[in-house]
Amino acid sequence: MADAGATLRGLANDLRDASDSVVLRVTLAIDTLADRGSADKLLDGLRPRLTALRPPRPHALSRVLFTPLDPVIVATGSWRSGSLSIPRSVIAPITTLIRARLPDVAAIEARVTAGDEPHPQLWKDAARILGEGVLPEQWSQPAFQAETGIKPKALQQLIGAIRLVFAHIEVVHYLSSEHEPAADVIRPLLLEAARSGPLNWGIVVALLFEHTPAPAALMEHVLALTRGTAFASQLESSLQNVIGGVVEKLECATPPSPSISDEALDAQARRAVRLTGFSALRGDMLAFAGGLASRRRQMAAECSAQLVSGLSGAAESCVPAGPLAPQDEQQSAERLEARLRALRRLDLAARPLGNAEGREQLLADAAAFYAGGRAPDWLTRADRLRLCEILVGAEAALRLEQG
Repeated sequence: MADAGATLRGLANDLRDASDSVVLRVTLAIDTLADRGSADKLLDGLRPRLTALRPPRPHALSRVLFTPLDPVIVATGSWRSGSLSIPRSVIAPITTLIRARLPDVAAIEARVTAGDEPHPQLWKDAARILGEGVLPEQWSQPAFQAETGIKPKALQQLIGAIRLVFAHIEVVHYLSSEHEPAADVIRPLLLEAARSGPLNWGIVVALLFEHTPAPAALMEHVLALTRGTAFASQLESSLQNVIGGVVEKLECATPPSPSISDEALDAQARRAVRLTGFSALRGDMLAFAGGLASRRRQMAAECSAQLVSGLSGAAESCVPAGPLAPQDEQQSAERLEARLRALRRLDLAARPLGNAEGREQLLADAAAFYAGGRAPDWLTRADRLRLCEILVGAEAALRLEQG
């Protein structure tokens, strides 16, 4: 058993340095297993990259139920009692409990498997089931605790936090739809979470900050609703941990590489936008976001490194091996255009964070490359002009083309 564990850890370490294409193939292979078992642990270290790559995953009741909670779900080995997170090991038993008590579960699972959009009532029913307080007897047994790594008291607290989110699922959906937080929408969830104690409040607030496109606006509402509650001092003291944890997670999930996927570039751009949102914190709110300036500098440097790496090998990464047929040339040009658009989106997202002039020069140098005689011969004149427009805009591209 020890040898099997060592082998699993070795494979997991190898996968951390694997290319995006290898990660996607391994994920697909594990997803097709009838019993994932220990193989699922191979994905623990890859989940930030999977969030960026967004591969298609099989539709299952457990994934649908817990997707709204995904930002605060962590590998069981990384979870500690009292942390503002939920261990992955609780998903399967809680889903089993909910499935056993859901009304018309066969019809629900059929719709889930077909990929239909679930109705919010699914989470409302799940919240009602978890709120009944009737848990399976085996959950209090040592074997279950050893399997999940969670003691009964901690499990009860986690179930309370999960129930809160399920009961107010419309708030998570609202924020996930890029709406700015409105007090009348988030107030019921925040007040109920505050009344339930600091731990549940912390998990719920961490989740809301993970979903919101406007963290500064959310911070104002959180502080306003926190002050005056029974746990006000505890809630405020843990708010710094919440914000610090969220900001710390806004790190580059994929190392810079010429073959980085467009999806990974867009994920990095989204992280840059989210970090910029925290920069709107003002006054006493800044006290809850220590280290923000250094994180901004780090993110700006990460985005610049991605841009350097992506631009340096963009053309080569879009070309298949061997001689190019005419249709290959067109497809390669289309892939290159998509790649440069993704790099440009990353640059625009990172500009408020700093080092904008350096990245602007990188784009100008790349545009000069495609406009000049060193561009790949499979690019037509129209292709080269379009690529330059993506990188530096229409007027600058026209000047390069004429010069």
